[in-house]
Amino acid sequence: MMSKHEIAIADFEINGQQAGEVIPSVSIDRIIALRESGLKQFTDALALLSSARRLFLDACNVKSLYGYDICVKDAINWESQPKRAQDAIRKTIDGKIWHRLMLETGMYTLMSTRQRDEWDRQVSGENMPEITLDTVLATFNQLHVSKNDTFEQGVIDLFKSLSWDYKTNSPCRFGKKIIVSRLMESYSSGRNYLGTPGRSKLDDLTKVFYLLEGRNVPDHRVSEGAKFGEYFEREGFSGAVYEAEYFSMRYYMKGTAHITFKRPELVDRINDIVARHYPNMLPPRL
Repeated sequence: MMSKHEIAIADFEINGQQAGEVIPSVSIDRIIALRESGLKQFTDALALLSSARRLFLDACNVKSLYGYDICVKDAINWESQPKRAQDAIRKTIDGKIWHRLMLETGMYTLMSTRQRDEWDRQVSGENMPEITLDTVLATFNQLHVSKNDTFEQGVIDLFKSLSWDYKTNSPCRFGKKIIVSRLMESYSSGRNYLGTPGRSKLDDLTKVFYLLEGRNVPDHRVSEGAKFGEYFEREGFSGAVYEAEYFSMRYYMKGTAHITFKRPELVDRINDIVARHYPNMLPPRL
């Protein structure tokens, strides 16, 4: 005997056929119960995913979490491979936490653009160290011990990044003036602009002087590269000399910049660092 909610469709015809021949008896109670249970679990899962996002945002100290939505979508597609999904979200979040720690400890400040790029490649690769208390403490203890070497290597990276195609750029020292090639870039239309590489060159150069004087390095939003970018957008190729705190600069349409240093005593200290890395090669002071 059927329950009151079990429907047997057999007593009328659909398109000339007995309905019971094409639509079996079904239990509406069970279907509705499954639907309600599924909706509740789906809603609960959304709430948990939203909560997890907020926790990750706090851990990474960011306002948006690029990659999180992709990890959630992939986790659904990889339902039969839960470890793959767990590794993907761990890698996404841990990379952002390493970035936060490097910023907040000031280690990024000591690094040149090349060093930062190399570090970022390491913590975004397959062998990214997992964020654990032991790993973090060991990593930053080592970074702290070697921070002077990190700074000096940043100076050498800056030194090597200069073009040696000009007489003012001695391959063994910083002179009173240097000429930086490819500071500016060009759109396909021929219009010049200051791109990220040019900003990084100016920021790396200025940062060395700040660190030598024990000063806080300005945030990238108000760094020398950002300031010159705004200046160039406003002035273009006016022929005027751009005046920064530690140097003055003339720049030209072919993309080069002639930089004259204002603090020769700081340039001497830079050359002392270069001399330690290139012993017996530094010529007499200019």
